[in-house]
Amino acid sequence: MATPPFVSSTHGSISEALGGVLAEPGIRRIELAWAAGIAADWAYLVALLVVAYRAGGALGVGILGVVRMVPAIVLGPFAATPIRGLRGERALMAVHGVRAGAAAVTALVLALGGPVALAFLLAAVAAGAGALVRPIQIALLPAFAKTPGELVASNVASSTGEGVGTFVGPLLGGLLVALAGPAWACAAVAIAAGFSTAVVAGIRGVEDASREHPRDPGPRPVGPLAGLRALAEHRGAALLVGDFFAQTFVRGLLITLTVVASINLLGLGEGGIGALNGAMGAGGLAGGLFALSLAGRSRLAPALAVGLVLWGLPIAAIGLLPVAAVAVAALFVTGLGNAVLDVAGFTLLQRMVPNESRLAVLGLFEGLIGVGVALGSVTAPVLLRVLGPQGALIATGAILPILALLTWPRISRTDAEVVVPLPMTALERLAEAAVPVAFGPGQALMTKGEPGDRYIVIESGAVDVVDDGQLVRKCGPGNGIGEIALLRRVPRTATVIARSPVRAYALDAAAFLDAVSAPASSAAAALLVKERLSWRAGAPRSGSRPA
Repeated sequence: MATPPFVSSTHGSISEALGGVLAEPGIRRIELAWAAGIAADWAYLVALLVVAYRAGGALGVGILGVVRMVPAIVLGPFAATPIRGLRGERALMAVHGVRAGAAAVTALVLALGGPVALAFLLAAVAAGAGALVRPIQIALLPAFAKTPGELVASNVASSTGEGVGTFVGPLLGGLLVALAGPAWACAAVAIAAGFSTAVVAGIRGVEDASREHPRDPGPRPVGPLAGLRALAEHRGAALLVGDFFAQTFVRGLLITLTVVASINLLGLGEGGIGALNGAMGAGGLAGGLFALSLAGRSRLAPALAVGLVLWGLPIAAIGLLPVAAVAVAALFVTGLGNAVLDVAGFTLLQRMVPNESRLAVLGLFEGLIGVGVALGSVTAPVLLRVLGPQGALIATGAILPILALLTWPRISRTDAEVVVPLPMTALERLAEAAVPVAFGPGQALMTKGEPGDRYIVIESGAVDVVDDGQLVRKCGPGNGIGEIALLRRVPRTATVIARSPVRAYALDAAAFLDAVSAPASSAAAALLVKERLSWRAGAPRSGSRPA
């Protein structure tokens, strides 16, 4: 029997959420390993960017970008495979270990004067393993978060850790390259990645939401097709993935443009590569502090749009005013926008995609990140040749603000497309309490005026919600019905009739009310009821937004 599609979407206080995150050893270890891994990645990248630029200029940097991303593109959509075969923390330990080994061998190749192509291939191995970290981590976090506010806070911690890593990694990488050469920088990367491996090895007590529910029959499809099917069912999540794809395309452009700008436009030399990327990391730290406020908000779509704008406009500012101080300040703002975009976007994805589809979506997402970065890397040399460094920066900076403007009408509705506003620790209890039910065409699932005794989530089929002979709304797979009578302890306020054969899951009143008894959950539930009742005052609505 498939697990009912319950996912959280409420909010709690910032202090409670952060306190819960700090008190949870599993989250602490995941976030610490994440920050150390990001620092290692950036130091590794800075070292290899210098090697690539010395070997082939901007084209060499572009080739490195493509080679690094090919394994990520291929392996990302299959992130579900290692986590289904291993416990989540063991999968993380394995991929961090591969990254450490690849960096160590790269250090040896560079120290011995080996071929640059071999260093590029090792970078691809490390990037391929790294592509599995984010989807596994994001899929694991809901297993540790006790409330939806803590889930947001966990994503804030991830974003802050990314900011720390993006700040410290490039600076240390650039410093080591300047003082001792790329080989020693890669050796330090191997040590940092080894530290991440040891940290995640200590995670205990995982009942991770990314693994299949024990009652699920047979294997689920894995790979890109599973992720595409899930996105086809959740159009708002597909839009978010598209926005992130555009952002990674811009990131791919920026990796090359930063190298060229530092050496040829701003006069900062090779050492400036680490400084500019470090400025972006410092902005990520500041953005993480700002993103703390998101833990107390139910609407994240405005923050998502702001993050897209802040990611792009500062890059254009560098092209308009190519001064070192302006570039540092601009990339600081870009880093801030990156933190806001990550927290808002990933939290919305976690809220909008059901547990059983989340890992497939995140794996596909990681593969698309690789495609975006690779496309940006090969496009950057073309832009530089056609528009010059300044023109390429201006054009790159315009992409995301224009995208935010064009897609805002759709982005603004993503907050509504959560599955069910229930706390994370209630999910398994609800899955156990759910009872499969079936109805024939024309049969009433519930009737106006009768006592409210259960909540129903539709698995397949379609129903009409009718009040006094008027169609109130239509509901289909993933929609829930019956919450008003349960939450307000009143008789049913409408009649629900099956339009086609319906299969569903029913929760009795006690199980449902227990799940929404926490303060954050009850507040979100009250908003849901208010919204449901307001629909009745207006025109009929379709059931495209899940209840």
